[in-house]
Amino acid sequence: MLDASVTLWSTPLPATTHLLLWQGGAHGYREQAVLQPIETLLAELNGRPSTTLDLGLAGLCQRLTWLAADHQTLLEPAGLREMTDVLIRAVPADGTGCVALDITPFSLENPAQRAALRHCIVTLQNQFYQLPLLGYRSAPSRAEPALRLLAVPEEYPLAEALLKECCAISCGMRVARRMADRPSQDCTPVSVADELASYAAQHDEVSCEILDEEAIRTLGLGALHAVGKGSLNPPRLILLRYRGSGDAQPYAVVGKGVTFDSGGLWLKEGEGMRTMKYDMCGAAVVFGLIDTVRRLALPLNLDAVLVLAENMPTDRAMRPGDVVTTYAGHTVEIINTDAEGRLVLADGIAFADRQLSPRCIIDVATLTGAVVKALGYDISGLMSNDPALGSALTRAAESSRDRLWALPFDDSFEPQIKSYIADFTNTPPNNAAIAVSAGYFLSKFCGNRPWAHLDVSGTALRRGDYTQASGRPIPLLTEFLIQQIAPAMNG
Repeated sequence: MLDASVTLWSTPLPATTHLLLWQGGAHGYREQAVLQPIETLLAELNGRPSTTLDLGLAGLCQRLTWLAADHQTLLEPAGLREMTDVLIRAVPADGTGCVALDITPFSLENPAQRAALRHCIVTLQNQFYQLPLLGYRSAPSRAEPALRLLAVPEEYPLAEALLKECCAISCGMRVARRMADRPSQDCTPVSVADELASYAAQHDEVSCEILDEEAIRTLGLGALHAVGKGSLNPPRLILLRYRGSGDAQPYAVVGKGVTFDSGGLWLKEGEGMRTMKYDMCGAAVVFGLIDTVRRLALPLNLDAVLVLAENMPTDRAMRPGDVVTTYAGHTVEIINTDAEGRLVLADGIAFADRQLSPRCIIDVATLTGAVVKALGYDISGLMSNDPALGSALTRAAESSRDRLWALPFDDSFEPQIKSYIADFTNTPPNNAAIAVSAGYFLSKFCGNRPWAHLDVSGTALRRGDYTQASGRPIPLLTEFLIQQIAPAMNG
């Protein structure tokens, strides 16, 4: 668990503290004589842009970041995005022992203010995780800082509840990020299966079932097998189940887990392969979601299906023109072996539909580069065959500040997946509507079940000087599940 706690303003902070103050905040510091030296400084900073200063004030902090926004600014999307960027820049991995965030300007009883603050706290906690923590550098990594939320007494209970929720979301995101950030040599279908089996053995409310290559072939998951059979690292299907509500009908999430995507015989160029260890971010996210839900002890049942394969170009690999039979019984003509994600997901979605009988199915996948061209790096694409499910996910996106945008979904896209030799083809006959065509293809494998597809090719990664996994859309999916159970809990 992360080192995080709520602290009253009257409690002294460690000497190495990095203090984050909002404009209009710090309601508690004026009562402390030791803080009087910054009265003049704060008066000068008021109205100026966000800035970070090295102070070294005894009894207060080593560093101060002035956040030039109040709680009203954070209710606007542009203001929240700006402050998120400021928080990311303000707290580098520099050995700071403690980060203290003043939350006194916020009313935690106000849902909108609480949601904006939750987004900021989760952002901070994710900033503490950095790639060196994976242990591949010879030099030891610095310890992560502790997080302290500075509150006034009347807000203390609500602040503690908020922090518990933030820590659960952040921990789940970091579980997903650590898995996705590992090199493919240490993140194969088999090693992921072993890790999840070990995880389930440590938590009574979670169980794990694993289908090996022989079981995948015997049960008729022909699309998943086709993608994974070309690799020395054989495919796996993993069912991770959280039980928090007896025999209640579960929710199902399916994660694309292509642990490395070379493109197969449709080989990618070198630059296109550079980040392909991240083609299993969907699978990592649904694992992280299980961890978040477990930490929150949500009163629901959640099934996570991870479809894991390595797409490699060997003499055993699937070939353009091959026809495979999926678990749903549909046949698929493989035109492009680099359109493998929809193949593994097709079997994962059909498995969830037929084996789990869930309330709904949500798949998460780094599926198409086309969605990045359409929506950029900050918005996930959504497709759904069920308006109520699509609306619920959109509301959750708004509440969690984990952005989402609905793409078209109707039968006008049928020609995009039509094959003359099989039921469907895995790529369209033209270069149009690539992201939508892929999602429409997946809709053929969910039966009559409410289904939604999240294409996270843009949002699954944090980009900049270097690339790393983001853990998104765990905030969105967590909020969706919380909103689903809210009426029953309030009733």
